[in-house]
Amino acid sequence: MAATEKSTLKTEAIFSEDKEHRFLLKKEWNKNKNKKKAMVIMINSSSADGVSIDYTTLYVINNLVKLDFGSVDMVNLFSKIDIRVSLKESFDDLIHEDNDGYILKSAAKADNIIIAWGKIGKQNKELQKRQRAIIDMLEEYKDKLYLIKDSSGRGGYHPLAPQVRFQWHLEPLGE
Repeated sequence: MAATEKSTLKTEAIFSEDKEHRFLLKKEWNKNKNKKKAMVIMINSSSADGVSIDYTTLYVINNLVKLDFGSVDMVNLFSKIDIRVSLKESFDDLIHEDNDGYILKSAAKADNIIIAWGKIGKQNKELQKRQRAIIDMLEEYKDKLYLIKDSSGRGGYHPLAPQVRFQWHLEPLGE
């Protein structure tokens, strides 16, 4: 006997008026209010929107479903929509003035805030300052901050990293 399973993936995307910046990409797959809400902070906004999804969004959703979450707010260090952020650009061009406000609103509602910008800041002092500013901005939520780790316990990955594409382990940021 065949079994039919139906589901809905509700999406909300918030953009700047000129559509050059995306502040929030929200995906909700379970309306059960007991399911945890995640916020994932990555590097920059991609082409994913209310309908199309990219590989990063796919891996985020798949891993969070496995970890028993019911929704995710995806936000970024840089709100400018681009396939790859050029760190040679002025950060002023990459960050819309409304971006950090959306990060804070999402953080207030999230059960877990997952730092998923990977190792991109290792070689760039300006990027490290931006990452530190976000961590400082989220100080009041420090008990909700987590890193993605692989099965060997190494952490600090972006969702596209091969080591964590199919299985995340979340560890509190301070550990």
